[in-house]
Amino acid sequence: MIIYTGKGGVGKTSVAAATALRTARLGYRTLLMSTDAAHSVADSLEMPLSGSITKVEPNLDAIEIDMLHELETRWKEIQKYVSDFFMSQGMDGVTSKEMAVLPGMELMSALFYIDDFYQRNAYDVIVMDTAPTGETLRLLSFPDVSNWYIDRLYGVIKNMIRVARFTVGKVMSTPLPSDELLKDLEVLGSRMKEVQKILMDPKITSVRLVVNPEKMVINETKRAFTYMCLYGLTVDCLVVNRLIPEGSNGYFKEKMEEQQKYMQVINESFNPLRVLKASQLPLELVGLRSLDKLGEMVFGDLDPVTHFSTDKPMDIYSNNGMDVISLKLPFAMRDTVNLYMSGDNLLVEVGQYRRSISLPTTFARKQPSKAEFKDGRLLILFRSDRDGRDRREN
Repeated sequence: MIIYTGKGGVGKTSVAAATALRTARLGYRTLLMSTDAAHSVADSLEMPLSGSITKVEPNLDAIEIDMLHELETRWKEIQKYVSDFFMSQGMDGVTSKEMAVLPGMELMSALFYIDDFYQRNAYDVIVMDTAPTGETLRLLSFPDVSNWYIDRLYGVIKNMIRVARFTVGKVMSTPLPSDELLKDLEVLGSRMKEVQKILMDPKITSVRLVVNPEKMVINETKRAFTYMCLYGLTVDCLVVNRLIPEGSNGYFKEKMEEQQKYMQVINESFNPLRVLKASQLPLELVGLRSLDKLGEMVFGDLDPVTHFSTDKPMDIYSNNGMDVISLKLPFAMRDTVNLYMSGDNLLVEVGQYRRSISLPTTFARKQPSKAEFKDGRLLILFRSDRDGRDRREN
């Protein structure tokens, strides 16, 4: 699975579509999936798409996640309960159905598709065109966040509802969740864990950041790289899009010189990450012909499914009598990182994003001793309780 993300307007859709077309023509069974609510894959391919899989050409299918379609086919129980709840509060039927589209449903739908296709071996390659960086982080961190809530809250809520059915549920007008809905939520939790395994396996999933040689775009791409690593996702490649071709004159000559300066920043900042390049094409980037040219420009003789890096963002090992959790956080500043312990979980907060890491059972009797940055990685060192007692006794 190849996931393209980046700041809005950098050309993610064109690069994703060009990649999917190229893999399909190399003989891979390929699906191009759009998870952006403002879909533009159909415009790029110059053909209509919907919430159902559409055949583009041999070996290439495409789909744009459609929430209305998902509600009718995948979220019936959830839609019915939410709609009934709002109707019980006096909302009319049409409005209540619209309100049943809860935040995060399109994210879960996209992730469930990934699980479906993986279990059935339906495709060799899935190329995902995503929303701008912030939305994509919500999508890719969703399994981690949802697992945390489901593991801790599901059992409590389930027991509370069972009690309520025999007490206040007999006289209140507000509907209580059905057993079918609770089963759906339970299945949701188990499937999220399977999706998380797929996303965090660098031999299966590659995140590729699309960037333009511009200061603001480069800065946002640095932050995106850091946050992807925080959630255990492997960024294996950087695609620099919309480069002015060599030999341009006039205004474009000045722009080219500016871009060369920023290319130096990109190469120095993201080294040793693999950098692929695409120049401005003389034709509009719509239709299979122009996408084929873009794919050739980006990849040349390379196979797009090549894993340019399988470096895991998180590693656990022992060193000098200490157990170490090593997190790759390449552009994180020391003052933006906070660490907390909560039971058997380590909470890592970077800026506005937080990840809960379930510690191995071997860490059960150990406490964090210190944390330090080294070579773009956050090292969290643990010492056993016994060592701590011995130190206090001495």
